[in-house]
Amino acid sequence: MNSKEIRIYNLSPDEFKESIRSIVKELVPKQKNKLEKLPSTEELLTVDETLKLLKCSKQALWNWRKNGILPSYRLGNRVYYKKSDIFNKLVKQV
Repeated sequence: MNSKEIRIYNLSPDEFKESIRSIVKELVPKQKNKLEKLPSTEELLTVDETLKLLKCSKQALWNWRKNGILPSYRLGNRVYYKKSDIFNKLVKQV
């Protein structure tokens, strides 16, 4: 990737838009490639999806999260679990 210095304060609105377009055109394909390379188990599950997968009660899931048995991730006020973490924990239990 060629680095190029862009001085935004010297750009006209049209030049600024074109600069942003060129940056997006360059970065979006690279990010898509990175996302496609992630294994499907990196998917984030909601609490309800995790409950269905583990077939356990909400209280049990909360206790596992509270005690650090199953790591959770917060985005805003929502809690998510990585599918890979769940499978790794299940494999270690066997």
